[in-house]
Amino acid sequence: MTRAAGTLALAAALVLAGCGGDPEPADQAKREAKPVGQVLVGSVAQMAQCSDWNEGTRAQRVATIHDIRRQINLKDSAVQTPELSDDAAYEVLDNTCARDFAGSFRLYKLYARAASFAPFTEDQGDR
Repeated sequence: MTRAAGTLALAAALVLAGCGGDPEPADQAKREAKPVGQVLVGSVAQMAQCSDWNEGTRAQRVATIHDIRRQINLKDSAVQTPELSDDAAYEVLDNTCARDFAGSFRLYKLYARAASFAPFTEDQGDR
């Protein structure tokens, strides 16, 4: 009986190990990408500028969008703002930061102003 239990445990371990597998290199790179800009109190949201954006990779830029979104749309906040999708936020920041004069523009301000024009979803309107 112990031999059967040991075999079953080994088989279960092998199945579980095979299910997770290693993530695809592209997916892993996206998860490991660090946001662009100076970190202040665990976030780049307050300090990241267009000059940082222009120097970042696509994965770093998306990580920056996620960081900014988390800071602007705090889960415990009484005030809820609409969120921009990754694509919409990327387009706004990329188009604005492409301008020669935009180097010192703060990304969170650009995001927040663009988000103020985004429509509320039904679940956000009920809060």
